[in-house]
Amino acid sequence: MAEIMEKIAQVLIEQAMPAARRLGVLATEVMVLLRERIEEIIRETGEPRPLGRRANKTADRAENYMQGPVPTAAGDQTVEDVRQRLCSQPGAFDAVELLFVTDGSHKLRGVVPLSKLLAASPRTLINELVNGDIASVALTDPPERVAEVALAHRVPAVPVADGEGILLGAVPAHTVFKILREEHIEDMDRMVGIWSSSEQALSAIEGEPLRRVIARLPWLMVGTVGCMLATGLMAAFEATLRADVAVAFFIPAIVYLADAIGTQSEAIAVRGLSFSGTPITELLKGELKTGFYLGLALAASVFPVIWIAYNATLAFAVSVALVFASSVATGIGLLLPSILSRLGKDPAYGSGPVATIIQDVLSLLIYLSLVSVLIL
Repeated sequence: MAEIMEKIAQVLIEQAMPAARRLGVLATEVMVLLRERIEEIIRETGEPRPLGRRANKTADRAENYMQGPVPTAAGDQTVEDVRQRLCSQPGAFDAVELLFVTDGSHKLRGVVPLSKLLAASPRTLINELVNGDIASVALTDPPERVAEVALAHRVPAVPVADGEGILLGAVPAHTVFKILREEHIEDMDRMVGIWSSSEQALSAIEGEPLRRVIARLPWLMVGTVGCMLATGLMAAFEATLRADVAVAFFIPAIVYLADAIGTQSEAIAVRGLSFSGTPITELLKGELKTGFYLGLALAASVFPVIWIAYNATLAFAVSVALVFASSVATGIGLLLPSILSRLGKDPAYGSGPVATIIQDVLSLLIYLSLVSVLIL
């Protein structure tokens, strides 16, 4: 086995690497020309047209949702006093879902539902009606915290207080529903692989056509360079292909299966990474093992067929290539969406073209190297 791996490495150095260097120089020139063209297109198109409207990403502070003033009362006031005061100030409050009970320093002590206030006896003290089991949120708390308090304490409005507990305002019921809806939309976006923002995904389909070209073309150019590299690899192994033309028969199958396995991993990664808290290294180990087992299963299914139709050597080369290609494809399918997302790039643009060409080139390299060692 060690001798086989050594021969494979020697074949790569002698045949594949020179072609790769030439293609690398060509790729650099192509990217320079592409960058110049993109800059020219940007100057010509100017500002993009407005996109279709969609709900913006949830604001990240509770103060963006707070409304005020809100109805307040002291604990030692009677229900009749509070009723008369509120009736004398119609339309004075932005949020009226609750009566907020405060002390002399305007610190929050509890809340009284308006339905309870209306049903109480006029001489009843507010302290007898107050619900003190209430939590407030700070101005800087995230909107998720607002929704959490509303659900946990079963209140239609959530009070907002400063660090000393002084009441500043409240997030009313309709705004709590808005927060819940926006959080739901954000979660759904993440389920389908939109990790950055809805606007980014919307611009990908509704944006100016030339700008969509600018967003997509660089990734396809990477794929084009990879195609040149794959062509160079085929040319570098011309002697191997001439020695046994049957070797070429299995190239489409190996490349397709590697792509199919990689596409599965990409889809699973785009969906699963939105929910999983497992470190990426652990996920990668699991995917590599999965790819290895998939490769073994595929190899076991094709080995006897190729052996009977052609020969054992070719069957062995195809089977081993499938095992390695499957393992590599699952690893790339998991890592690439995660890497692109961490770099601030939209995985929808780059994952497919880049992952496909990497899988194709590596599959070809593994297969042709094995065949060169075993057949020649």
